[in-house]
Amino acid sequence: MTPKVGITVIVIILTSFLMCQSDVPNRAELERQKFVQDSIAQAEEAARLLAEERRKEEEAWVNKQLQKMDKEARLGQLFMVGAYPPKGGSDEKKILEAIDKHKIGGIIFFRGHEDRIAALTNKYQERSEMPLMMAMDAEWGTNMRVSASVKFPRQLLMGAIQNNALIYDFGAAVAAECKAMGIHVNFAPVVDVNNNPANPVIGDRSFGENRENVTAKSFQYIKGLQDNGVMACAKHFPGHGDTDVDSHKDLPVIPHNMQRLDSVELYPFKNLAQHGVQSVMVAHLHIPALDSTPNLPITLSKPAVTGLLKEKLGFKGLIFTDALNMKGVTKHYKDGETDLKALLAGNDILLVTQDIPNAKKRIYAAIKEGLITWEEIDSRVRKILHAKYKLGLHSYKPVNAKNVVNRLNVQANKALKQEMVSQALTLVDHAAIFPLGKQRIACISVGTSRNETAFTKELSRYGIKHHHFAKNNVSNNRIKQLAKKDIVIVAVHNIGKNAKNNFGIASGIQKAVRTISSKTKVLVVVFGTPYALKNFPTAQGAVVAFNDEILTQQLAARGIAGALPFRGRLPVSASTKFQYGMGKDTEVQKMMYASSPESVGLDASILSKIDRIAAEMIREKAAPGCQVLVAKDGKIAFHRTYGYYDYQKKKRVTLENIYDLASVTKVAATTISIMRLVDEGKLDINQPMSLYLPELRGTNKSRMTIKEVLLHQAGLKPWIPFYVKTLDDNKKPIMGRYYSDKPSKDYSIRVAEDLYFAQSKVDSVIWQRIYNQDLRSRKNYKYSDLGFYLFAKLIKKVSGKNIDDYANETFYRPMGLTTMMFNPLKKGVPRDLIIPTEDDQYFRYQRIQGDVHDMGAAMINGVSGHAGLFSNARDLAAIFQMLINGGEYGGKRYLKEATVKQFTAKYSNQSRRGLGFDRKEESDKPRTSINVAYQASNLTFGHQGFTGIGAWGDPENKIVYLFLSNRTLPSGENMTLIRKDIRSRMQEVVYESILREAISSDE
Repeated sequence: MTPKVGITVIVIILTSFLMCQSDVPNRAELERQKFVQDSIAQAEEAARLLAEERRKEEEAWVNKQLQKMDKEARLGQLFMVGAYPPKGGSDEKKILEAIDKHKIGGIIFFRGHEDRIAALTNKYQERSEMPLMMAMDAEWGTNMRVSASVKFPRQLLMGAIQNNALIYDFGAAVAAECKAMGIHVNFAPVVDVNNNPANPVIGDRSFGENRENVTAKSFQYIKGLQDNGVMACAKHFPGHGDTDVDSHKDLPVIPHNMQRLDSVELYPFKNLAQHGVQSVMVAHLHIPALDSTPNLPITLSKPAVTGLLKEKLGFKGLIFTDALNMKGVTKHYKDGETDLKALLAGNDILLVTQDIPNAKKRIYAAIKEGLITWEEIDSRVRKILHAKYKLGLHSYKPVNAKNVVNRLNVQANKALKQEMVSQALTLVDHAAIFPLGKQRIACISVGTSRNETAFTKELSRYGIKHHHFAKNNVSNNRIKQLAKKDIVIVAVHNIGKNAKNNFGIASGIQKAVRTISSKTKVLVVVFGTPYALKNFPTAQGAVVAFNDEILTQQLAARGIAGALPFRGRLPVSASTKFQYGMGKDTEVQKMMYASSPESVGLDASILSKIDRIAAEMIREKAAPGCQVLVAKDGKIAFHRTYGYYDYQKKKRVTLENIYDLASVTKVAATTISIMRLVDEGKLDINQPMSLYLPELRGTNKSRMTIKEVLLHQAGLKPWIPFYVKTLDDNKKPIMGRYYSDKPSKDYSIRVAEDLYFAQSKVDSVIWQRIYNQDLRSRKNYKYSDLGFYLFAKLIKKVSGKNIDDYANETFYRPMGLTTMMFNPLKKGVPRDLIIPTEDDQYFRYQRIQGDVHDMGAAMINGVSGHAGLFSNARDLAAIFQMLINGGEYGGKRYLKEATVKQFTAKYSNQSRRGLGFDRKEESDKPRTSINVAYQASNLTFGHQGFTGIGAWGDPENKIVYLFLSNRTLPSGENMTLIRKDIRSRMQEVVYESILREAISSDE
């Protein structure tokens, strides 16, 4: 227990004691208050004594180490040399020689393999008599130097994030990465205020152009590092942001006066120096306002380092030079001389010294000349030793150098990265482009020669499917095509960092955007620096995505589609139209994807068992392929496809493929439509259906209530094979009387390819047979399609719209569902995007693909209350998520919460069913469930479809589970999927994957 925690505990205990004794006379109360005050004072004194004891221990260790060192070793502490592990034995030999001969104080590692770096930190530490301070330049995480770790975004992207707690989390994650390899110092963050778009060396390494934003985010990054045992280093003092010269190649000049420097460049350093940053790196910049000596880098300037940083700003921590092999310093000063001047200027550690023997020689000479004393050198060494103590080097232990990747490439860091990128995506909307709604949209990807990108692929998944591609120029014909759309998305890829060539954006692209934006709305999506926006002054809106990574492209597409909220703010100004701080927040309109299964409490390794069950399904020919989707807490955590369209294995199933949902239509179209009409007061489920459908009056169905039909307790028989009546003795469709091979006014109902049913026969073949069908003798539970045929008529009668139009206008379109529909072929969906359902050998005698599989639904134009709905898994998941949410989705209410609970609850002792919805089969046996996973809660609701569909929502565990397949191909008589219980077994895996931590936290 820390002293502060101990004091807090005492205060809480004593305060509680006083509250319990508040009725005691005043004198006793005063005595107790004095007791509390005395106890707090004693605790504070104890903490002070403990801290003093630790300071003494630290001072004793520093004194002991200093006493052990001769002059050569003391000078050696001032040098930090560069290590280049890929160079192999020659570099290792050089480092070992520097340790043995020059007693160096530290090493900075450049690029290498993580295991190799960890092993070398151990080896070099073991070789050194004094613990070495190991460092790395890991501004955007250790991936800057080792490829195994998560590639976190650069600081400019972080500058767009409004939630600064994410920056702290990032710092903590980078600290863990560093420590996994034995690294103690991270030369980060860059705290330069980047206010020059032409800056060739800082750019996206900075948090942006605003001094307060830069300072706040730098502080969080620093705190995240240092709270977790890694020294941070604010760089590049006094500010490298306003220059167009790279100090690696030459000496940049900052011409500003002191007032300007103080108000902008120095602002972060002044604040961070007073708020705990443990080290600062000095830049190779020439700033006449600080030191007018010609060609003198600030690194070598005593007025700048000692006068300004140490004395005026009061910085007490370690001061590092920037690397002394950079042209910004070597162009005008020789090896050895550079090191001496840097030391005389006030720096503590000389970074990447090129010639240690010569440097030492010059320093010894300076001591003799009285330019510097041993006392001054020892004061620097003491600072270094104190820093090493605080980093734990007084009790150094080797790191585990095996499989370091397992401690670098961790899932938590991947999730953090996704959250950072998501929160940084910045929307600037000047023309009310958002939300996109049902506008006509096209996308043109420029700067790339590909004909598909991660961005366009993800847009297609959300229904934005008109894509064009252009490398450097857009043809006039294509511009005309694009100008006809309501919105044109211009995705700009392969953006460079050099402002001098317009960031690599071709003039032909700029011209095309100007032309298109004069005719319709243009949304430019910049996959790179926001400064590139200056090339698109006429665009009505912009999304800044900061980099061109696949993850970023996917997240940007989700934001545009409405599946991810925009939350970012521009960290720099690109033009008068796109200025610092701009950004519009949006709300989620569609289902989001989780950053990982673990981020929503599911174990990805266990979920992968679904892969094996799917392989078994295909191997045993239970179904040729499937889509499986799992959502938890409103986010899609698992979404995969398996297998092919059919057993010929010529075309793989994709996430975009659309399936015939069969009886899931009953809940995803019919039942929710009835629920909405109930909410609107237009329907009473306790009334007989004949109240709304006069054609039922006088039939044996006149008294059955809507509720009885929803419960399948109305006495209706399961189904009628309507099509049989329309076949001849050879069981072939009777052409002329019932069917035609060509559509016409009389034969207008498409049943399948080249087969059209006579509109005049619908009433006698379908409706009159339903009206006249005998009822069962009992009104016990018996699943039936017939009542749901009638529900389609009822919905039209009450709402004035066909069920497909009503469901689309009430639910699908407002929810942004682009694949959920009846009659997809008539809606323009390509046939090869739709999964085939059966090779029909009994009625239509062809492969059914795109037409509804159910025979009866096909004979009433593909629209019925019991079948006819098509969708992919993602859109169906949205319907179930809306129900789990109690009728709300994307910030809009579609159904009353009470209505959702009423319809999805168990309603009768005769069956497990709710109103319209199927439910979990409850059983006394703990591992028994006929229709869903045995672990699912008793609140679970959903439905299954004849074609091989399973759709379930569990509001207690906040899980949506969907399984879409075509088990009926080639024949509907194939029951292997059901016999092997494929759907429920996959669902059981979902519940097995729930992390115990997540369960216990809910409890």
